[in-house]
Amino acid sequence: MSRSVAVLLLVAMASPAALAAESAQSKASPQGDSWSSIAKLPDWSGVWDIDWRSFNGSSATGETAPKLTPEYAARYAQFHAAQKRGEAQQTETANCVPPGMPGIMAQPYPIEFLFTPGKVTLAIEAYGQMRRIFTDGRPQPPDPDPTFQGHSIGRWEGDTLVVDTVGFNEGHWLSVNGLPRTSQLHLVERFTRADYNTLRYEATIDDPGAYTQSWKVGWNLTWGPGQELYESMCVENNKYPTLYPTDDGQFFK
Repeated sequence: MSRSVAVLLLVAMASPAALAAESAQSKASPQGDSWSSIAKLPDWSGVWDIDWRSFNGSSATGETAPKLTPEYAARYAQFHAAQKRGEAQQTETANCVPPGMPGIMAQPYPIEFLFTPGKVTLAIEAYGQMRRIFTDGRPQPPDPDPTFQGHSIGRWEGDTLVVDTVGFNEGHWLSVNGLPRTSQLHLVERFTRADYNTLRYEATIDDPGAYTQSWKVGWNLTWGPGQELYESMCVENNKYPTLYPTDDGQFFK
């Protein structure tokens, strides 16, 4: 029997249930994994700026202020007490270190969304940063390399892009007012185009290393027609004179 005849016989003998399962599996491929499926997704192409009128920190979605663990509550109080004494307290961004997540999403610089098969890329003008959100159905790696932006995977819930991010580096900040983050941070973001000119951003912050419960932030991004990103570089080798890490890496004096 020739190979071609054997293949035809196997196909003919395949059960309807098996063929249906194979068809269902092909239809269940993640949205955005091909150019044809990208064409069916919401079009966010272009450049977006933060709308400061919608920005209200941790209470932007009606949540109460974040509740810190006793250890980090003491460090937070130390940070602000030093400010009241007139000491120059800054986060490590004063030394050109990128703010990480979710702070990089709240910079006064634009963000561009780029859609390619299996990936949504955010080109962020601030600090020349790039975020890659994998939408090809892969799971989170068991032991991701710690980075400022973390490792992000995304899925579509209707017109909303839901992004799950883990794998953050240690010893950095969530905000310029001294809110901390640890390597235990787990971030879930939701991007929804509320109207033609508005992209709603919401994030749930779950970091048991620094907070006793999860909390939320949220703000709007506004479309900038015809806008382009510029090259934005922090001062090379800039060193803020009173800001150097202590032995525990927390940048306190």
